[in-house]
Amino acid sequence: MNSSQPVPWPGAGLDGTLALPLVLAALGLAGLAGNLLLLAVLAQELRRGRGSPPLAGLLHLCGADLLLLLLCAPLRLAAACRRAWPLGGPLCRGSDWLLHAALLAKCFALAAVGRARLQQLAGPAPGPPGPRPPLLPLLLLWLPALGLPLPLLLFSRLEPSPDGPRCLFQPPPGAAGFMRVFDAAYPLLALLLPAAFTGGCYWRALRARGPPGQRPPPPGPATRLLLGLSLLFHAAWLPAWGLWLWGRHGGARLPPAALAGLAQAALFLPGALGPAVLLAACPELRAGLRALARRGGPGAAERTQALREAPAAEKELPDLQHFWQHRRDTAAGEESDPVPWEHQGTP
Repeated sequence: MNSSQPVPWPGAGLDGTLALPLVLAALGLAGLAGNLLLLAVLAQELRRGRGSPPLAGLLHLCGADLLLLLLCAPLRLAAACRRAWPLGGPLCRGSDWLLHAALLAKCFALAAVGRARLQQLAGPAPGPPGPRPPLLPLLLLWLPALGLPLPLLLFSRLEPSPDGPRCLFQPPPGAAGFMRVFDAAYPLLALLLPAAFTGGCYWRALRARGPPGQRPPPPGPATRLLLGLSLLFHAAWLPAWGLWLWGRHGGARLPPAALAGLAQAALFLPGALGPAVLLAACPELRAGLRALARRGGPGAAERTQALREAPAAEKELPDLQHFWQHRRDTAAGEESDPVPWEHQGTP
């Protein structure tokens, strides 16, 4: 297929389908509630000084999921309806680019979590740790995620057709050479290399023996849990890559509606399941969730204030209480004596 030939939008062929919007709405609501709760637990752990590189990576992962659910899912729902295409080219150009940017950020965040987990179990790399700017991990994660799918933003446009406006990915003829390189390199950089790196980190983490002279902590369920979430994410992205290959090698025919629907729904499935699995199965996050529930439970603020305002006398020893009570009674008796000079001794 010529690299400059128009490629239909991945959701083409699903216009008017009621099942897809319902599935996306259900996944979006479940994922939004779970990720907001997970974000609150992670923020609480970081404020308490219990943060760790894996938890920081989960924070980036949560941010990518929220971007998917708050922006990408509504755009996909709007783009699946013909009524939304009159909004013009920005919706057509931005929908696929923003979706791929969020998926790449999530992919890189999972790789960062895997590397941090490996370092946590096997020990840091030899050599003194140098200072690291706090924004460096954020830039290293989001700049490639926003930059790699830029051709999807630049070369997508809205085209009229007898059935209504269609969103097409159509590079100009002069960019045919660049698109041949992009079509070959993009799946490698976006899927294969990050997946191999993440899998390698977890494989080494499961076999880690720790630093020399120290007994390593057991891998525990957290390592296997994070590995399972990474595998779920990459498996859920495979149908979308099937659409990618179909659009570039399947000619002008639209993809099967079942494949298109599965690809759209599967992208949001890990974001809906991941927070619930993490909060239920990870001991650290489960403890943080219990602490958050105690803080936000009914009457929690009143009980804390009552404990702070408890009278100091309740905490004193009985002898001290008797001493101070005797002093108060004596002082009160002296102040109420009407003729104090008659009770004073002679000099």
